[in-house]
Amino acid sequence: MKAALQETGGEFARFFVVGVGATLVHLGVYLALNAVFGVSEQMPLALTLTYAAGYIISFVFNYLVSLKWTFRTEGSVKKGVGFAFSHAVNAGMHLLLLNVFRACGLGALLASVVAYLFPWLVAWLPVLGQPESLLPLPVYVIVVPMNFLMVRYFLKR
Repeated sequence: MKAALQETGGEFARFFVVGVGATLVHLGVYLALNAVFGVSEQMPLALTLTYAAGYIISFVFNYLVSLKWTFRTEGSVKKGVGFAFSHAVNAGMHLLLLNVFRACGLGALLASVVAYLFPWLVAWLPVLGQPESLLPLPVYVIVVPMNFLMVRYFLKR
């Protein structure tokens, strides 16, 4: 039992590291596309598309690293389909929550809080004062733990 808990803890630690990397890839692509195309919070379809594009690119990175390093397993069609299914569910949760949080004004609230608490940071990195840039953060807090359980199930069984 202790070995199983240690293995799961090690997997979660590696999952966390890979997840941070995949999240940075996702967020980087999302922010870059928003900047290139001038996307703002008032453009929900464009936000959804740039968010989805970032997700797809981070998905490929995540799958390859999850197989080889996080769960230390070999790929198979069955595992690939399971991983894709878990990420399809995950992507749906991401897009749903992104749009719910946008509609509730959470991005604007977060931007106001960040600007109030860290005005020097917003002055140095203006993207942190934009509501659409902060919308993914609460999404990640909710979906990352759920995704770990799904991915682990499909890659370890």
